[in-house]
Amino acid sequence: MVTALEVNALVKHYKGRQKVEAVNGVSFSVSPGQIFGLLGPNGAGKSTTINCIIGFFPPTSGTVQVMGYDVHTEPKKARQLLGVCPQEDTLDTDFTVRDQLERHATFFKMTKAEAKRRTDELLERFNLAEKAKENVESLSGGMRRRLQVARALISSPKVLVLDEPTTGLDPDARRTLWDIMEEHRAEGLAILLTTHYMEEAERLCDRIALIHGGKILDENTPRALIDKHVAKEWIEEEIRPGVKWKRPANLEDVYLSVTGSKLAAAEA
Repeated sequence: MVTALEVNALVKHYKGRQKVEAVNGVSFSVSPGQIFGLLGPNGAGKSTTINCIIGFFPPTSGTVQVMGYDVHTEPKKARQLLGVCPQEDTLDTDFTVRDQLERHATFFKMTKAEAKRRTDELLERFNLAEKAKENVESLSGGMRRRLQVARALISSPKVLVLDEPTTGLDPDARRTLWDIMEEHRAEGLAILLTTHYMEEAERLCDRIALIHGGKILDENTPRALIDKHVAKEWIEEEIRPGVKWKRPANLEDVYLSVTGSKLAAAEA
């Protein structure tokens, strides 16, 4: 069976007064029906890796394949199988909710009938049908994010790339997107997720790669990473002077153990 997404020895250097190694030798694969997470703070190399995967940045070296097609030597074939939801809000405020999806479908040479059918299907699935005729500016942040993910799925891709999809969302909106991701995984979609949220990574990801300084330091299931890098099953913390509590070890502790820095602290 063909691996849905294969990243092999990916390197991206930026040339200037001083060469910057944004990504240095990143390799991983994502199978159909799997959510693979890149866990790390801003500046760790996640977004540069994503931009190379979707063909926005040419790599300095290495390869990226989507269902066996090389993103950089066979871009048209690869991108037809790739759905992308970037970290930034890229919705067009001049269009209605329905127009966002139907117009995006034209990039994939879908017929009007096919685009309408697929749009109707996604509006229902993402609980946006009642908002179909409304302008994007009227949507809440959570709805806008759901619409961006729906737009990435308009072409029924084999691989979905989500770059920090829940950043800035409230807990309810975040959980709604989690449910949607889990539903699509169950249907066989391969999902690449970048995040700096420990809880999100632990709940969603079948496998996680810890990325730091443009390199993958370790990769495994969330449970295996915790067992390997955290000596204690329970972590004791002082929540206020003289008051301590114990909590289960998590991926935040793993990242601290492997890199010497915290996810949240490094992001700031």
